[in-house]
Amino acid sequence: MKSLVNLVLQVLKDTYLLLGEIKQHIGHRRLPLEKRRRWTKWEVIQELGMSESTYNRHIKSGLLKPMRLTGEDNYFEEDLQEAFEQSRLKGRI
Repeated sequence: MKSLVNLVLQVLKDTYLLLGEIKQHIGHRRLPLEKRRRWTKWEVIQELGMSESTYNRHIKSGLLKPMRLTGEDNYFEEDLQEAFEQSRLKGRI
């Protein structure tokens, strides 16, 4: 019985820590739009060290999901995290 109580306590502690991380992540996304960094297509291409054709391929694969404002591709920095990570793993940034 005591080991079951310890297991439940450990699950509750892990859940508490996970909820704290989720809260921190969500809080970051709640910055006002004017305070969030916005990236253009060309900034993304340059920063990730890719060609325009690779950029277009990443859009088709779903790795990059641009917002199309005023006819141009735009991104918020948090929307590029996966692409940054893949580029870093490949040694491009």
